[in-house]
Amino acid sequence: MQKDGGPWVKIGQKIREHRQHAGLSQEELAKLVALSPTMLSAMERGTRGIKRDHVERIDAALGIPGTLTELWDRSRGAGLPPWYEQVADLERAASEIWVYHPLMVPGLLQTEEYAAHILRVSHPRATPAEIEELVRGQMERKAIFDQERPPRLIVVVDEGVLRRPTGGREVMRRQIGHLLQESSRPFVSIQVVPYDSEHHPGLSNGFALFTVPWKNPVLYVETRRAGKPTDDPEAVEDYSQLFSDLRGAALPLGCSRRLMAQLHEKL
Repeated sequence: MQKDGGPWVKIGQKIREHRQHAGLSQEELAKLVALSPTMLSAMERGTRGIKRDHVERIDAALGIPGTLTELWDRSRGAGLPPWYEQVADLERAASEIWVYHPLMVPGLLQTEEYAAHILRVSHPRATPAEIEELVRGQMERKAIFDQERPPRLIVVVDEGVLRRPTGGREVMRRQIGHLLQESSRPFVSIQVVPYDSEHHPGLSNGFALFTVPWKNPVLYVETRRAGKPTDDPEAVEDYSQLFSDLRGAALPLGCSRRLMAQLHEKL
């Protein structure tokens, strides 16, 4: 799949254009916004993710308030279905994200090739370019983990998700390897509901719960074609209890990692 850096390239080009118009070198602008020249150079080339607070500081330093920030905000929705953009905003603002899915690895933990397979299957009439754009949008959601204070991500999946060779054995082997790698990060927790569990409270649908500072918790339940977040207290409480029940039915973190490692070796 072709990679062109997505919106980071466009934002980086605009940073460079505005910096040059202001008559500043990379070193001078980097000093003004408390970034290293190396980091600013990578941002201008579009080879690394760009945080919103970085472009806010650059806007202020260059005397162009809101210019780059508005471009950043518009770019974050690129490649995402329109009905998911509000959820992407929640992901970026959240301090904690709880996710459960009974049938597939949640999007924030998918590899690019796994995501591409899922999207091709679920959008059989889409063109390769459209699938590529959707995959790019999926991958760019992960930029939330590049923040100085990334959200805590707590995920529960069914063991069947890991045993099914989605996209083929090699794709799934790399996907499980990615889960093992991600689960070693201090802010990521992954638990697995064992296949032989007699009590599985989550056989209905996947969902996500978002804790956003200074706001009420938000629930998101997705269907095949749409999804809508809600902060209805009764719905949030119902799914919060369900998530607690799922964690209770799942293996502890260490045991979940060992199971993932075993399945990884078998593929």
